[in-house]
Amino acid sequence: MQSILDLLIPPIENLAGAGGLNLEEELHRMSTEHSKYTGVIDRSIDAITSILASTGLNSQVTSEVIQQFESSDPRLFELLLEIVYTAYYSDTRVHERIGWKSGALQPEGHPMPPWDESILDRVRKRKPFWTHVD
Repeated sequence: MQSILDLLIPPIENLAGAGGLNLEEELHRMSTEHSKYTGVIDRSIDAITSILASTGLNSQVTSEVIQQFESSDPRLFELLLEIVYTAYYSDTRVHERIGWKSGALQPEGHPMPPWDESILDRVRKRKPFWTHVD
């Protein structure tokens, strides 16, 4: 699996590729929690294994094998790429490498303007439109 992930997102300078970041656990979590990704990893591995067997390459996953997989099942390949990219770009090590700010946007993120109570003035002037129940 790591060699497949590294072919999809290879290492760059001081950052490991998708395979070297040990994303398998996150990929498994995503594939069990999101119905869109159910079975994507297992079906992709099965498809790649089948291609390897038909080409006689046994266990050597190459970019040509990945290209054959993409050609043979473009929708499954698209889902595999999507789940791998999502897991990869959710990793804090990738955030650091590309300069993304990780973590919650609030309270230390984008500053919010102070609350202006006057926004509610029009609503407060309205008569209640509901029935009061005791």
